[in-house]
Amino acid sequence: MDALKIGSIVLSVWSGLNLFPSLYVVVGILFLGEHPPGLYAILSAEDIQSMSPDMLATVDSIGLFANLSVVALNALMLIAIWKGLINRVLWVFWALLVAFIFALLAGIAADYAVNFAFPEVNLVSALILALGFIFSGIGLFKPGK
Repeated sequence: MDALKIGSIVLSVWSGLNLFPSLYVVVGILFLGEHPPGLYAILSAEDIQSMSPDMLATVDSIGLFANLSVVALNALMLIAIWKGLINRVLWVFWALLVAFIFALLAGIAADYAVNFAFPEVNLVSALILALGFIFSGIGLFKPGK
């Protein structure tokens, strides 16, 4: 298996690890009456119970918007990986690199907002991305290809 394919698989795994939990959150909010899990990361059950219905609806709306945006972004990234990157379209590599960096920074910023409740997630995420882009870059830019 060549380096580009390995890198594409690694980047696809990262996208899937972001897409499916966000999709689960969307389904939970829309159909199961749940609230975004980030709410439980920073507030106790008693604090959530004391919130007004309008406040909870606002939090749910923001959670839906954020998680649906993550789903859309990662679906688009998967398409770009398997239609562009794997076919050696160089601009797709750079576009994905920028998009993945912004997505990673968004995760770090969100974690910062909750006082770094889950720093290990950001570390693992950054490592997966680094491996994916290292392998993809080797596959794309190695002389002789």
